[in-house]
Amino acid sequence: MVAYLHKLWAAGAVFLFFSFSAHAAEKIALQLKWYSSFQFAGYYAALEKGFYAEEGLDVIIRERDSRLNPVDQVVAGEAQFGISDSSLVLHRLQGKPVVVLAAVFNHSPLVLLTREEDGILGPSDLKGRRVMLLKGIDDAALTAMFHQAGLEDADITHVPHTFDDMALLSHEVDAMSAYLTDQTFLYEKRGIPLRILNPINYGVDFYGDMLFTSQDVMERSPELAAKFRRASLKGWDYALKNKEEVITWLVTKYGSKKSVDHLRFEADKTEQMIQPHLIEIGSFSVSRLHWIANIYRHEGLAPKNSDLGAIDYLEYQEGKAAFLPWFKWLTFAATLSFALILVLAGLNRRLSRLVELRTAELKSTRDRLQEYVDTVDRYVITSSTTLSGRITYASDAFVKISGYSKEELVGRAHNIVRHSDMPKEIYKAMWDVLKRGESWHGELKNRAKDGSSYWVDVNISPIFDDDKTITGYTAIRHDITDKKRIEKLSVTDRLTGLFNRMKLDHTLLEEIARKYRYGHALSVVLLDLDHFKLVNDLHGHNVGDAVLVEMARLIRENVRHLDVEGRWGGEEFLVVCLETDLLGAQALAEKIRESVEANAFPSELKKTVSIGVATAIPDDTPDSLIKRADDALYQAKRTGRNRVCVGA
Repeated sequence: MVAYLHKLWAAGAVFLFFSFSAHAAEKIALQLKWYSSFQFAGYYAALEKGFYAEEGLDVIIRERDSRLNPVDQVVAGEAQFGISDSSLVLHRLQGKPVVVLAAVFNHSPLVLLTREEDGILGPSDLKGRRVMLLKGIDDAALTAMFHQAGLEDADITHVPHTFDDMALLSHEVDAMSAYLTDQTFLYEKRGIPLRILNPINYGVDFYGDMLFTSQDVMERSPELAAKFRRASLKGWDYALKNKEEVITWLVTKYGSKKSVDHLRFEADKTEQMIQPHLIEIGSFSVSRLHWIANIYRHEGLAPKNSDLGAIDYLEYQEGKAAFLPWFKWLTFAATLSFALILVLAGLNRRLSRLVELRTAELKSTRDRLQEYVDTVDRYVITSSTTLSGRITYASDAFVKISGYSKEELVGRAHNIVRHSDMPKEIYKAMWDVLKRGESWHGELKNRAKDGSSYWVDVNISPIFDDDKTITGYTAIRHDITDKKRIEKLSVTDRLTGLFNRMKLDHTLLEEIARKYRYGHALSVVLLDLDHFKLVNDLHGHNVGDAVLVEMARLIRENVRHLDVEGRWGGEEFLVVCLETDLLGAQALAEKIRESVEANAFPSELKKTVSIGVATAIPDDTPDSLIKRADDALYQAKRTGRNRVCVGA
């Protein structure tokens, strides 16, 4: 028996040894995608301020080796972490096991620069022009923008990228790909006016810089990835709040080749790409990654049947990292105590003192378990109800998010938090599932006591008694309000608040498929403000933006709740008229035209609008339907503007 106890304690000692050894500093390599600049400020801040060290990480930051690809280096194990961009999605589609940890740049800074004097106002003006870009993985967003504008690859003359930042000055190219955060500074400094073609304005919104690792690292050590992500994002928060300090490090310690003024410019532009005041730094939407994957497939860069797989780090570690150290200690204590109790059960009274000692240890373990339960109550949004939906239990987390006290919740019907925006059909379907004794999962918009709304991802399961009879229901929720806000931002035009090109494209695909399935009518109304360029030229872009916002308001006020309206690009707007024939769409278009003509726009401007209308016919695609509306729009322009024309 004594020998057995010695072995048991030895096992505990080994457990403790490895637990403490895990906290020794781990040597970690971060591979950058380029050279030292404010583009990577957050990682340098995490290193300089000791955030990596606080997590037990000994980090080295490596600049780009132009002969090597950072993705290949991380996959090969030469570095545990790396920085890339939305091309990570393509690498994953091509079979490389990369995993996204954070999207630091919520928007890609990749744009196309042109000289203002050349009069290139949009992608369609590049037809027959010389364009310098990489034409591949890195510039896929630009290629997608060209195709959105109706340009084919043969319509432009591709010039291989020389990485000469001032290439536009030579007049050997008409446009060049560049970073909004970088090269534009050099032209502004020289006073050279530019026109910037940004894919985001044409419905192509890729992520910029993303922190990633390999699937091997995630599977072997999700805790390591969680530590590195946490410290890196803490570094980014510090860097954006202390730009001058970080710029000093970049110049004096890390050999940045940019001037202080250039780095300051880059810092301000970088903050615009990250949008820390709107979106939590590092957060990303998996649905947006799937949308980017569709772009790559459409451009022929990835096989049509390729799959993203487990590209999201949360699929490897969700729920593990937060309680891992706590769980290790708890597991050790519980295992040791219960094992001792089993041993002591066979001993005689002479071991009673030892039993008392171990019983005290068990009590301590139970106390810790109770602390764990209390922690769950504080942070997990849970509730239980009767068969009729009366609340019998509400966690502290549920109380906090709903704004009601426990006294106000318990005994009340659960629909006290139901939001009026949610269709009744959702709840009917939910109850049908629950009454069959099955679990239901979905996303619900709820209403807090103060009238505000919040979104939850919810799992509801029946509670059974010993006879397998349902006695009530338990719901476990996850707050996804930020996720929903990000999803809304991803389909919303930032200036007008209408849907963006991406959302409109998706709607057209869905509604044409629905027309084929059910035979519903479908029409589109394409609008273009007349002589809008003069507004910008004579009154400035601020007035121009105000005119676009006012135009959006007029459209929103005149369409039906059933219609889907959005900004198609520039001064063009599109209304997708669901279950509407040609006559109905014409009537709507004329109503909008009259409203615009009668309206007083900002700066007392009077504006008119030309409109093209088309209705879907058999074998239509989104492109063919829009082309007929576009042809009708230009007929309206050619025949005097301020009119509605119908596409053949």
